[in-house]
Amino acid sequence: MKFPASNERPERMMSGVVRGTVAAMTMSALRQVTTGLGLVEQTPPDAILKERAFALIVRKPRLAFFLARRQVAVVELAHWVYGAGGGAAFALLPRSFLDKQWAGPAYGLATWAVFELSIAPVLGLEQATKIRPVERLMFAMDHLLYGVILAGDSQWGMPEQPRRTGGSPGRRHAGA
Repeated sequence: MKFPASNERPERMMSGVVRGTVAAMTMSALRQVTTGLGLVEQTPPDAILKERAFALIVRKPRLAFFLARRQVAVVELAHWVYGAGGGAAFALLPRSFLDKQWAGPAYGLATWAVFELSIAPVLGLEQATKIRPVERLMFAMDHLLYGVILAGDSQWGMPEQPRRTGGSPGRRHAGA
């Protein structure tokens, strides 16, 4: 497996951040639907914020009040930042993996599995102890969507472009 060259990493990473953010935003939209339909009781970012983060913030009453009044926005922003980080990590995977059509969906499902099997139990989230097959199926589905959007097409990230030779950039030659 060959990892991206160091001079290629910043561009690929920024592309991953953008794609990861957009994928997380799309995932959030799907979660609005699944939550609104009653298929999901509470999203993981919301559970983390309510069950763990606020416990740390209560020591700062003004900050707690500020965040509590903006809870929906805080949850969404946290999810988008997490999605951006996941996108950056995806971008740094070897091109031989990224070129596979199943890479994005597999990565999306892997991020869901990591949350379900390690992060939720370690944080002691109530979600980790409940048997909730429909909700878990919805989370698997939205992570699958995340991976599909993150991967985009088979030419992931910054496709290699041939170097231009001669002529000035942006000028077209007659007959071209």
